[in-house]
Amino acid sequence: MNQYSQSTEGYFGRKSKRNRPMNEPEYIGPKQLRLGPIRHESLSPELLERIRAVYDVIGTYFDSTLENFELNFRRDFHPESEVTIWMSITAAWISYHEIYLNNELLPDEEERKILGALLVISLEVTDVTKMEVSEDVGSKLLECFTALDKKTKSK
Repeated sequence: MNQYSQSTEGYFGRKSKRNRPMNEPEYIGPKQLRLGPIRHESLSPELLERIRAVYDVIGTYFDSTLENFELNFRRDFHPESEVTIWMSITAAWISYHEIYLNNELLPDEEERKILGALLVISLEVTDVTKMEVSEDVGSKLLECFTALDKKTKSK
C-alpha cells in the first residue's frame, strides 16, 4: 500500500478508490457528466456580449448553439470568471494561429484538439505530454497562453 491508497474508511465509512495523488487528473467519461442547475436567471448585457465574442471566434468547434453556450455560463457559480477564462483561451487560440499558422485554420478535429489543450492549460496544467496534441503544438499553445497572461498581469 502506498501513501495514496490508504483507506479512508474511518473518515467516510467506505474505502477510497483513488490510488494516485490528488493533483493527477482522473479521466471521467463524458457520459458520466451531468449538467448543474441554473444558478443565474440572467447575465448582464456586457457579459453576454463577451460570451458572443468568444462564440463568434471558436464556437464553430463546439457541439453547441450560442444559446446553449450562454446557458452553460448561467450554470456557473462565477460566470464572470469563467467568461474571462474563455476569453483567454480564445485570445491564445488567435495568437497561436497568427504566430504559427499564418492565420490558416486546420481541419475541425485538429482545431478541437487545440481548444482542448488550451482548456487544459487554462486549468494550469503545464505538462504538454498530458494534452491531445503533439508536444511541439502543446509547447507553442502554452507559450501563447502564458504570454497573454503575462501581458494581462503587467497592466
